[in-house]
Amino acid sequence: MSAGGGDEKRSSYTARVICMTEVDKMDTAGETSREADPVRQMMARAKSVDLDQRIVWKECTTSVESGRIWQDFTAGTASRIVCRCPHCRGWVTPEREHFRGHEQAENQLQAERLGRFHCPDCGDPLTADQRVAMNHAGRLLHRGQEIDSEGAVLGPLPETRTFGFRWNAFNNLFWSPAAIAADEYAAAHADDEEEAEKEALQFNWVRPYHPPQWDSTPLEIETLIRRQAPLRKGFVPVDAEYMTVGLDPGKRVGWWIVIAWLPDGSGHVVDYGTIEIPSDSLGVEPAIAAALRDFRDDLVMQGWAQPDGQTRLPDQVWIDASYMGEVVYGFCREAGPRFRPALGLGTGQHYQRRYSAPKTTGSIVKFLGEGFHIIYVKKARTFAIEVDADHWKSRLHERLAQPADQAGGIRFFFSTDRNEHRSLAKHFTAERQVEEFIPGRGTVTRWVRESRKNHWFDAGYNACAAAHLVGVRVVKTDRPTAAARQTSTATKPRPRRGLTTPDGRPFLVTERDQ
Repeated sequence: MSAGGGDEKRSSYTARVICMTEVDKMDTAGETSREADPVRQMMARAKSVDLDQRIVWKECTTSVESGRIWQDFTAGTASRIVCRCPHCRGWVTPEREHFRGHEQAENQLQAERLGRFHCPDCGDPLTADQRVAMNHAGRLLHRGQEIDSEGAVLGPLPETRTFGFRWNAFNNLFWSPAAIAADEYAAAHADDEEEAEKEALQFNWVRPYHPPQWDSTPLEIETLIRRQAPLRKGFVPVDAEYMTVGLDPGKRVGWWIVIAWLPDGSGHVVDYGTIEIPSDSLGVEPAIAAALRDFRDDLVMQGWAQPDGQTRLPDQVWIDASYMGEVVYGFCREAGPRFRPALGLGTGQHYQRRYSAPKTTGSIVKFLGEGFHIIYVKKARTFAIEVDADHWKSRLHERLAQPADQAGGIRFFFSTDRNEHRSLAKHFTAERQVEEFIPGRGTVTRWVRESRKNHWFDAGYNACAAAHLVGVRVVKTDRPTAAARQTSTATKPRPRRGLTTPDGRPFLVTERDQ
């Protein structure tokens, strides 16, 4: 039977067993059809025999969540292979996020050497031979079931007639880790990154692709790269009133960005980069603590130069505390009030919880800001910032969407290399703001992560929120020339920095000298 053509192509058959391939391409009825979609029409041909005697096989590459194959898989047994980790002895199913090491490679051959799977439970790397042995001793686990330490499957079979089964690149022993790493590297560096991502998800990892949704502030990578000011990397505009830093530390790499803020509220990206976190040699917690101290001493407290020869230190440095929060809290307590732990909260699945804005201050909430508030973390004995990530991501995208020379816009430092800011632009466009209807809540706006490479975006929105704390506001005025700004800066006293009381003292009593 053919899925194409008129309904008569599928109406003259009866069959007890039906095998279908590429079902996602035929799960919608044609415009001229008076019957159901081709899949349902073909399944109806098996109604010539009793229910218990029918067998229908469906096969397809995953397309989108609404596709027939994914819907039938999740509604059926949703079965998967679980394998025993040789390190922690846990039963796990490694997925794409557990294949690491290739991200920092400079070329494909290096990616092939570095790429390897890690245990989802203990995080230890798995060799190629261990991966093969794990799969040879794998077990099948159905939806709702568990497996104990002895390998016994616990729980009843799901109440469904549909056996749904998927596997991914970890289970495909025709592919070596090097081959998988080569594909991942190629996808990350493809000209059409979206198509490459779709191909990797569907063919390698057997996951549905999430097509782009409505984006309220669409940004283009090539347009962002051209948002440059005359100043070169590392220089702070002489008329900058404030400077803030955002840092997003991970297990092995931390991403940071420095933004200077001008009198009209516009931002200038002074510098950005990464720090190495040697977790493999030191252990995760000691490595992050050491990397944060090096970041403070070797970078932040050295400051950034102005064209007039002066050195500027940032007013605030917000460090994302979503990962290894206790380490970040401890460092900020040690480093002083210039450094603050920031916990981003939002509607995405990767957030601990949604942001809820408090209405008053009290024993825990000490300050209310726009899309953030300051709390005192008693256990860590330090102040922390809870940030509405959705709000400040939107603000950052709005700044990047408006003309760079307008009040409130953000521009990058100048470079003769046309690809200088490509990686930064990719991080800034790794998430999209979409609107969707949620039962009980109505239409809500949330941010959807389309790429895992969004770390400078997280660091950037924290730098923007920190700027609001120290006093940055968008002022709608005609921007003077550079010469006029320099003259003005030289003759006028620099405004007081940070959050202060009317008499000029720091707002928080813990930051006052007396």
